Amino acid sequence: MRDVGSLLVRYLLVMGSAAAVLAAADRVPTLLTGATHGARVYRTVPEAEAAIGARLFVPPYYPDTLDWPPTRIEVAPGPPPVAAIHVARRGSPREALIICQSAGAPAEAPRWLLPPLEALQVADVRVGAARGRLTRLLTPGGRLVHDLSWTGGGRRYTLRYDGAVEDLLRMARALARDDTT
Repeated sequence: MRDVGSLLVRYLLVMGSAAAVLAAADRVPTLLTGATHGARVYRTVPEAEAAIGARLFVPPYYPDTLDWPPTRIEVAPGPPPVAAIHVARRGSPREALIICQSAGAPAEAPRWLLPPLEALQVADVRVGAARGRLTRLLTPGGRLVHDLSWTGGGRRYTLRYDGAVEDLLRMARALARDDTT
């Protein structure tokens, strides 16, 4: 009977070790790409659109301080799927804009796709015909950024921007007009 118990303990140790190795290996691709664990990563907007079967809207207006194309596009599978389009500051690897949007139904971005930050101030604003919420946030590094969230065209949008509030409002209002087409 002791042999069976010893064999069972060894079996459980081997299986537990294998599970730990597989869990660690599952995180390697996300560490290499800089993506969020659990997200599917795409290089282009059309590639992400084809994968989720829906159009992704991007603001028709961008300040000159932003680069294009996006550095990466992450999609939380859903339902409904939620995409996060990451845009860098021109001439810099530093991210300046994240455009989050659900496809198919209004849904908040998962916390692992758009991490919550410390809210300092909140205000209601108009975004096209919709009512939006503008939030001033503090990053762990001490930078001020702004989130602007609203629901329109059957989607939930959140733009997180490291730049002037006026530019954020202009991008959001241009996007709100464009998402009805």
